[in-house]
Amino acid sequence: MRYLLTDTLIAGLPLLPVVMGIYLVVRIRQDFDLTVDGSFTLGGALTALLLGHGVGVPLAMLAAVAGAAVAGLVTTGLHLALRIPVILAGLVMSIGMTTLNLRVLGRPSISLGDGGTLFSGLAGLAPGVRDWLTIAILAAFASVFLAAVGYLLLTEIGLALRATGVNARMARAQGVDDRRSLALCLALANASAGLSGALTVQSQGFADSATGTGTLLAGVGAVMLGELIARPGGASRVGRVLVAVAVGTLLYRLVLVGALRAGLQATDLAGITALTLVAAVALNRYLPELGRSLGRVGTAARHPRGALEASATAKEAG
Repeated sequence: MRYLLTDTLIAGLPLLPVVMGIYLVVRIRQDFDLTVDGSFTLGGALTALLLGHGVGVPLAMLAAVAGAAVAGLVTTGLHLALRIPVILAGLVMSIGMTTLNLRVLGRPSISLGDGGTLFSGLAGLAPGVRDWLTIAILAAFASVFLAAVGYLLLTEIGLALRATGVNARMARAQGVDDRRSLALCLALANASAGLSGALTVQSQGFADSATGTGTLLAGVGAVMLGELIARPGGASRVGRVLVAVAVGTLLYRLVLVGALRAGLQATDLAGITALTLVAAVALNRYLPELGRSLGRVGTAARHPRGALEASATAKEAG
């Protein structure tokens, strides 16, 4: 049980930034950007490349975030200049970045070896202590990132970003530049993916050209799982969004880690991801209706006469 928990946290905490970025695009902009698949890999590839050449960890991670953000801006440019949907522009970028990432890595996968990473100082510690210190470092990065995004969403810029997603026409009438909001959203989402890629590469010790495959779908599934637990709404909407992202990401990773612990092969994880996404969609679709139905049944059980009178009135009105 302890190993299940630590494996889930070590694998899940680095993904919190990219899932937060996917939330911004899917729930706030109500769109899908497949660029994040390539940006996740690009962030990891740039980090591995620069660390291998002796560049310090902060600068390597900054380069990873900046490179991924540029990818998001290119997607925005394709959408605005060619008037193609964001999802198609993202697909084009994702395909193109497959070649770019292979060029950056030089081969399909590379090991970080003994190069300096965030976790290099933990190498000589006992495995259990090393795992929990790794979790503490990852949790610190994830917490600072989520707090920064939460603060941004409460600022005037964040409110404008949220307004364009809810009603772009009304936002434009209030003087909000929809194109700038889109550029900000996609750049931030892909920068988040780059940060996740950089953290993932350092925690697992290697970079792979296929690491980002399926990132968008996995992130959407994580968002939906989180919304089942903490539905955003009300005065504390931003706080509940952050909780939903964190809970959903860790639940998603728990499913995958549990599947591996149960004896499934790593090649089965794509199927598990698909099933998890389908289950999340189904639960989001039908669970609220089931809750309302059970609530009506409970009310009828407590007040049978009132329920019968309401039913009779409805029939007479029909």
